[in-house]
Amino acid sequence: MAIYDQHMHTYFSPDASEVFEEYLKQTSGPIVTTEHLDFNDPFSGKDTILDYEKYSKTIDELNAQYNNRIRKGIEIGYTKDSHQQIQDYLIGKDFDVQLLSVHQNGEYDFLQPIVKEKEVQDVMNEYFPLLLKAVENFPTANVLSHFDYGIRLFEVSVEELQEHQSILKKVLQTVIDKNMAFELNTRSMYQYGNVDLYEQMISWYLELGGNSFSLGSDAHSIAYYGFHFDDAIALLEKHGVSTVTVFEQQKPAELSSSQFKDVK
Repeated sequence: MAIYDQHMHTYFSPDASEVFEEYLKQTSGPIVTTEHLDFNDPFSGKDTILDYEKYSKTIDELNAQYNNRIRKGIEIGYTKDSHQQIQDYLIGKDFDVQLLSVHQNGEYDFLQPIVKEKEVQDVMNEYFPLLLKAVENFPTANVLSHFDYGIRLFEVSVEELQEHQSILKKVLQTVIDKNMAFELNTRSMYQYGNVDLYEQMISWYLELGGNSFSLGSDAHSIAYYGFHFDDAIALLEKHGVSTVTVFEQQKPAELSSSQFKDVK
């Protein structure tokens, strides 16, 4: 099996324009796209809702040409206020993998400029409880994505992260209790420079008994497909982890990390 990137977007997400065919060219194996679902999206000022019928029809047509290599995924942007809307949307819809993310607080997205006007500790004190509420309250997600999304606009040290060890360990324990995977978001790690924060989270997660890791680049184009996966795998291997978790029909499978090396 070649690289399997479990977090990426096509033109079915409003902030991406990539087509399925270009991703298929990057690997001989399967692909999955994880399109956005964000109610009351602060960036657009409206609901970002995946057109499931069109998405499924497009994948069915392409799978007839490409030997059923495309799987369906969704990235759920969670807020407490949108909980029921998300649940209602998911009724009757089948996804191979559901990513759970916290992008916003109901007023602004954590990548909007207003966040930079705040103190980093204040942002962490707000964001990490939102992350905990998401994993505690959402029942069907398979992967916790980019735990650091809310602090991407800051240069956070490991020491600063450690000040929030208690709540972050609660997040990780809930991930374990719900049989979810913890995502190594490689753009967070190697584009936003948060690899040290992820290494700390890996250590805590393993300490708590966690062992399920998902690899995702958060690619919005093929330029980031499988971004720094070899480095992320090396980091896992440094901590004695030799498997990566992938999902099909929301059922996990543990694959050897050697299968994710940069080959096509």
